Amino acid sequence: MKRIVLAALLTCALAGAVIAAPAIVTLPTGWQIRGPQGPVAVVGTLPEGIVLSRDGARVIELEAGHRKPALRVLDAATLTEIRSVPLSGAFGVPLRDPNGDGVWVAIAGTFQEQIAHIDTDTGKIDRDVSLPQPFFPVALARSPRDGTLAVAGDLGNRVFIVAPGAERITRSIVVGSHPAALQFSPNGARLYVAERGASYVDVTWMAQPALARDAAPPVSPVARIRVGLHPDALAASERYLFVADSDDDDIAVIDPARGRVVQRARIPFARAGAVGTSPNALTLDRDRLYVSCGAANAIAVFAVGGSDLTPLGAIPTGWYPTAVAVDRAHGVLYVADGKGESGHPNPRLRPGSATDYIADNLVGSVRRLAIPTDAELAAGLLDVRNLAQHESVPPSAIVRRGGPIKHVIYVIKENRSYDQVLGDIASADGDASLVLFGRSVTPNQHALAERFGVFDRFFENAHVSADGHNWSTAAFANDYLEKMWPQNYASRRPYYDFEDAAEAAVPHAGYLWDDVAAHGVSMRNYGEFATAGASAPTPVSVSSDVLRPRTDRNFATFDMAVTDADRFTEWKREFDAYEAAHTLPQLEIVRFPRDHTAGTQPGSDTPVAMVADNDLAVGKLVDAISHSPDWASTAIFIVEDDAQNGPDHVDEQRAPFYLISPYAAGGVQHLAYTQSSVLRTMEVLLGLPPMSAYDAGARPLSAAFRDTADVRPFDALPPQVDVHAKNTRTAYRAAESARLDFDDADRVDDGVLNDIVWHSVKGPRATPPPFGEFH
Repeated sequence: MKRIVLAALLTCALAGAVIAAPAIVTLPTGWQIRGPQGPVAVVGTLPEGIVLSRDGARVIELEAGHRKPALRVLDAATLTEIRSVPLSGAFGVPLRDPNGDGVWVAIAGTFQEQIAHIDTDTGKIDRDVSLPQPFFPVALARSPRDGTLAVAGDLGNRVFIVAPGAERITRSIVVGSHPAALQFSPNGARLYVAERGASYVDVTWMAQPALARDAAPPVSPVARIRVGLHPDALAASERYLFVADSDDDDIAVIDPARGRVVQRARIPFARAGAVGTSPNALTLDRDRLYVSCGAANAIAVFAVGGSDLTPLGAIPTGWYPTAVAVDRAHGVLYVADGKGESGHPNPRLRPGSATDYIADNLVGSVRRLAIPTDAELAAGLLDVRNLAQHESVPPSAIVRRGGPIKHVIYVIKENRSYDQVLGDIASADGDASLVLFGRSVTPNQHALAERFGVFDRFFENAHVSADGHNWSTAAFANDYLEKMWPQNYASRRPYYDFEDAAEAAVPHAGYLWDDVAAHGVSMRNYGEFATAGASAPTPVSVSSDVLRPRTDRNFATFDMAVTDADRFTEWKREFDAYEAAHTLPQLEIVRFPRDHTAGTQPGSDTPVAMVADNDLAVGKLVDAISHSPDWASTAIFIVEDDAQNGPDHVDEQRAPFYLISPYAAGGVQHLAYTQSSVLRTMEVLLGLPPMSAYDAGARPLSAAFRDTADVRPFDALPPQVDVHAKNTRTAYRAAESARLDFDDADRVDDGVLNDIVWHSVKGPRATPPPFGEFH
């Protein structure tokens, strides 16, 4: 596979190295990217912003992913690295000095929040301004009038003004939720603030008197202008303000003189009726506006004619572009790609280190390419559309609305890779040396796969649980989520605000429950997007007004002290009542999270016991349904929310998946499917429209069904290990496990947890997964 070959290059390459990209690479998401003609620099994780030196000889890039943040200086002609400056935290776009090549950067970290000035010639921080916490600086702007600096805080919901040369805060402005971008007007009289958590741009007049003390009461914006959902980037011409509406697939054009939006220019390659391009950065260059569209792997280009934006076409990029810089003098564009050039196998995932951990493998890239002509942009638009998923729903006797399948059971589990669980199935593409929870621990999942179908090319759209539960229930992770989860997982941002209706993370179409509610489909939820209540573990709390009445609040959410067998018992209580009344909902979502494990916490169940308990719950659920009157009209889909906690020789986003139904075709299924494919299939069966461009274009699982039913029931297999086995105080890293936070998914460092789980299963002296070559 081309993806694997390139992954080897990227994984082995040092940051700053330059590689030649192949023509086309298929991503784990099912979408494709096309390599450029020019050089590609491999950088660190999540490059977020790039600026050019005054003479265009250097590219200055800021990266803010899971690895240690850094400011990287590249030679503009070759993209070879000149210098790298490690930082304690970072976010956003570097702000270049007007009279030099120094840059201001936002230092965003749990224990240190500031803006810092870096001399790019020496790599030294020579000035800084400390910020109150929690603030989490995300955006900077400079007034063209007097050099005043403004910094926005995502968690502070404020903007601080720093007077030029004073290097202290002189004004505080209260703004809306999750400010994401700042822009001064050309004359410096106004400051515009994009509210990512809402749908507004705040306007503040800078002529208001500065505050004498930091503790003085903050001022408020003088106006709010409604724009699209989750605005997260701004650019200004002499007369107009351009706003990237990241969850509406358009650019809002504001006429500040009239204080309103005068145009909503749709991204030219946006899919009709299904949002999913994530415009996340704007660069205005005279008569062209370049729009980075992360989720579409492309740059949209508009002609600017006063207040009118006219689409010119598109530029294909790498995976998840985050920024574009223009050097008109040399006829060159530079594009930062947040996730780089391909997916990666991770057979060398080494417990206790960053080796091959998915968040560290997501190295970004910087591309250099010639500024395209209008004709090339038009051709690029067609290219971008062809590289996106574009599967239509083929005719199927089974996968159709009104077909024999009337009920869908959707089970979401936690964090396992394909090879870690099913790598020992000889008939499929697995690596038995990477198996951790094989047949003896997961007999039911093995039996289900071998009877109903082994999917050895099932890939998660997600990387970790933060985006995993959004991909699993919305077929999308928006730009806020894509940018913020690495901060949380790197312990630089303390807030996990990605589930349970967290405002900035909610995508355009909402979630699966919003879809079913809008279209009259009955549904019951067990554990998804629920949090522990005051008398934990139940009744649970649910923030969504739509989901709350559809949720069994006696079904425990993520709590490793509660067995999945007990969760099954609660589900079965309601299932039996539904069956007796002949009122089984059309859709049920069931969260069985215990395959996540709680490491070796003394007194808790061992990792093997928890995974075996999870397997038994899955087997019992299928057993119950297959012995019920509704078995002949039911399809069960079982996914992991992500695959981050295990190695895989094909791709780090490959995970176990189970399709269980009397109509399941069985055998080894080699077609590539994703989380979005599962959602698309369920939507077709239930008569629901897609929620994003990803499920709209995903390949449904039609080929995995057959036209005739085999209604033999499935009998759950008893566990082959002790599902109640306890960790002792002498277990591997037991004392450390006792201090870890297992109150929610992924609060524990994954390198630590992977090391603990591996040695708990294999023994304290066991070596990590083999380091052999992969193909």
